[in-house]
Amino acid sequence: MDLNKIQIALRNCKHFQAIKHAKSLHCHMIKHGLISHIFLINNMISVYAKCSHFHDALNLFDEMPHRNIVSWTTMISAFTNSGRPHEALTLYNHMLESKTEQQQPNQFLYSAVLKACGLVGNVELGKLVHGHIVEAKLEFDTVLMNALLDMYVKCGKLRDAQQVFNEMPRKNSTSWNTLIMGHAKEGLMGDALKLFDRMPKQDIVTWNSIVAGFANSGCSHALQFASMMHAKGFKVDEFTFPCVLKTCSHLGELTMGIQIHCFVVKSGFESSCYCVSALIDMYSNCKLLDEAKKIFDQFFGSSPVAGRLALWNSMISGYVANGDFAEALNLIANMHRSGSCFDSYTLSLALKACIYFHDMSLASRVHGLVVTSGYELDCVVGSILIDLYAKQGNISNALTLFKRLPDKDVVAWSSLIVGCARFGLDVLAFSLFTNMVHLDLEIDHFVLSIILKVSSNLASLRSGKQIHAFCLKKGYESEKVITTALIDMYAKCGEIEDALGLFRCLSEIDTMCWTGIIVGCAQNGRPCEAISLLHKMVESGTKPNEITLLGVLIACRHAGLVEEAWAIFNSIESEHGLTPLPEHYNCMVDILGQAGRFKEATKLISGMPFKPDKTIWCSLLGACGTHDNQYLAKIVAMHLLTTFPEDASVYILLSNFYATHEMWDSLSKVREAVKKVSKKEAGKSWIEISS
Repeated sequence: MDLNKIQIALRNCKHFQAIKHAKSLHCHMIKHGLISHIFLINNMISVYAKCSHFHDALNLFDEMPHRNIVSWTTMISAFTNSGRPHEALTLYNHMLESKTEQQQPNQFLYSAVLKACGLVGNVELGKLVHGHIVEAKLEFDTVLMNALLDMYVKCGKLRDAQQVFNEMPRKNSTSWNTLIMGHAKEGLMGDALKLFDRMPKQDIVTWNSIVAGFANSGCSHALQFASMMHAKGFKVDEFTFPCVLKTCSHLGELTMGIQIHCFVVKSGFESSCYCVSALIDMYSNCKLLDEAKKIFDQFFGSSPVAGRLALWNSMISGYVANGDFAEALNLIANMHRSGSCFDSYTLSLALKACIYFHDMSLASRVHGLVVTSGYELDCVVGSILIDLYAKQGNISNALTLFKRLPDKDVVAWSSLIVGCARFGLDVLAFSLFTNMVHLDLEIDHFVLSIILKVSSNLASLRSGKQIHAFCLKKGYESEKVITTALIDMYAKCGEIEDALGLFRCLSEIDTMCWTGIIVGCAQNGRPCEAISLLHKMVESGTKPNEITLLGVLIACRHAGLVEEAWAIFNSIESEHGLTPLPEHYNCMVDILGQAGRFKEATKLISGMPFKPDKTIWCSLLGACGTHDNQYLAKIVAMHLLTTFPEDASVYILLSNFYATHEMWDSLSKVREAVKKVSKKEAGKSWIEISS
């Protein structure tokens, strides 16, 4: 067999990806004893890699009796270019360990390794390769230096990238564009524009990088630069159009979006999947779902299979963004029935729709879809799954998923902490927060406000003070949600002076802050201050809410201020335009009952717009006991037994009342009845003791 003819045949197999012909040639090479010819084997490996037959390529590579630098470079490049960078770097390290003179790396190998480093974010290995490049004096190879520059940019090391750029002996347009694109992707548009202005000759890639950078930050400059680009004679392409349409989406610029839509059609890009997807996004975000659906239906059937996923995702995202979660799930179901594959974005949208419905069965079915699609342990999808289960109160499932998730982002941690706090698992929430701190993860002010609430619930002043210090360290002390949570924490932990001190330092006070300090004063035996603060709140022009007024009523109850309580209760509707809640009536009945004003209390109960609950009757019964009003107590007992015949606590309460007031006949009947209902559970309490 002629070696040159075999080489040409292999080159054609590679070009046309003719795997059957390539394997036939491989058989002929074995038959004629050419399998040890290193040049031909390298070409054969390259063909297998190009045809995505990596198993055959790797088997052939492993069977080679001798390898040269081309063998290693071919295999490492194949892994890198096929999206398997981790395997490429493993092979590179194996090559270094073999230490053969024929395997001295060259610029082609270094380029492949640097590309793999950029893909996996391995900047440490990238820096080692950088050192080898300098030692080998390869800095004059512009293609290699561009690969080094790209590696630093992809790893987010713009300072190192800038240094490489400054020291490059020769720069081409790729060098400039790589650095400009890196700054634009990081949102550093000022630096990107400085490089843009310094660049000797901008091209279409340069302009698109600037437009994309502004589009990603939601800035209107994207539209201005696209217009300038067009005016300078650069053709607006299928990369530019999605960027400017994205800007219109962010800014709600429907008129501009429609004009760009016309330009897309005029330019011949109306069938581009990227442009169609961006148009669907733009119309959806501008609340024109019907127009978005019209575009989706018009172009979906004619779009290539590879681009349909983007169209599905855009339309589903549009439904979710507009709160039409049922339609979003219907579209996902249609997508599933059509046999289309999902990506992490599709599944994330499906899970977000499930959060809205609070349907455990639906959540389980979508979770099953996530598992069968292979995305359960994906960082983004896994985090949303945890959030879904945590919001539904299924903390057990959320915790199981959390433990299994290999890469836990801040969303996963925060969702689990918020879920635990919401459903009363305060100790677990605080433990998770402590782990976050130890792992040095970024903790936002929202999570800190939740943990301050947890400290309040646990009455843990020591923990609350530690979190206060943490807030100061992070610079969150001026956040309204933090100051409100701090005031609430100090008040609930009995440190009302600290709460008042924080409150007095506030420059802007919203309803939540006013409510927090008023309720705090009420709970800490400062009724006069609570009432005074309410008047100051109204004078400042801030409108109290139902919780604010309930806090003042509680303060009046603690101090026995009946007339003040009546005035506040009557002002709920007349002055503040609010509807009294059952809690307001409960508190007012308790105040009147404890003052012995039973006629007013019973009149208030009879005039309520809803049926009295157990709390009201129990409050009134307690007042009857205080004032030895046995006649009214019998009426209250009748209401309790009639309304709550299966509630054991009612029988226990009545039993205690009858025993205290020596009503033995009634006591005997109640004790017999309570045996038939159930037994009383042991009470529990929690307190933190300072050491």
